[in-house]
Order: sequence, then C-alpha cells, then structure tokens
Amino acid sequence: MSRDTKSIGVAFRDQFLEDAELLNCTLTTPTVSGATLTTPTLTNATVTNLTVSGALTIDNVPVSATGNDTTQTATVLKISGTITTGALTTAADAKTSVVLTLVGAAAGDLAFITLAGGTNTTNVAVHSAIVTTNTITVILRNDVASVTALNGTVAFHYLLVK
Repeated sequence: MSRDTKSIGVAFRDQFLEDAELLNCTLTTPTVSGATLTTPTLTNATVTNLTVSGALTIDNVPVSATGNDTTQTATVLKISGTITTGALTTAADAKTSVVLTLVGAAAGDLAFITLAGGTNTTNVAVHSAIVTTNTITVILRNDVASVTALNGTVAFHYLLVK
C-alpha cells in the first residue's frame, strides 16, 4: 500500500488486523465491530465520533515522587500513571504540591486525578490539578480541620488529555 494514500473508507466486521499503521490520517465515524486490533499504531491521527464499548486500556506507569511536606516532585514519561508520594506529615487543612514534569504537557490540556490509596490513614483530597508547559501541578490537601496531620504516603492516578 502506498504511504501517499490520503483517505480510506474502511468498515471492519469480524476481522483481525495486526500491526496496522495509519499515518497523518483522519478517521470519521470509524466502525470496528467484532474485530481484534493487535498493536495498531496511529500517528498524528484525528478520530471523530469514536465509541468504545467495553474497556479502554491506557498505559499506566507507577512513579515515586520525592520531596518534603510542601513540595514533592516526579518526572513522568507517559500521559498516564500512578504517583506515590514520599511519606507526608502535612498539617491539618494544609496543602502539598506534587509537581510532575511531563514533556509535551501544555496550558489548556486537561489533567484528571483520582486518589489511589497509599499508607496515609488521614483524609486527603485533590485540591486542584494545573497544567502548564511541561508540568502538571497536583495540589493535595489534608482534608481534616482538626490537628491530625497526614501520616504516610498518598497515591493517585493521573491522565493528561490534550
């Protein structure tokens, strides 16, 4: 197949497609039904009106952050992952910044954060997630108004969407 092909009209039904590669393409209302896609590669692709029935798996890489009760840092290489902070003793109703360095992140991108556990037994909340050039800053807040400090690690999942 020529790499110069500009558009394709494809509907797959009960097919097996392995090691497919689509470069600089636009897929408008693609239909893939009963098919198995194994290691497909989409490079600079635009998908319009994509419906996923079932599970969507996104590469998730665990990373440990380091720092203190005010700021933790980690360098991440994927658009999604699980971050575990170092042990925190953040005071009641105080905040800790977790700064993730991710080349390619940009202002206007969306960062989705969900708590994932850790060893801490005090209530903690995600206060905010702010994306700037090559950085996602997640603010964790000790969600206790009394004197109870955080007492361990906090883990959270992140997903960056452009």
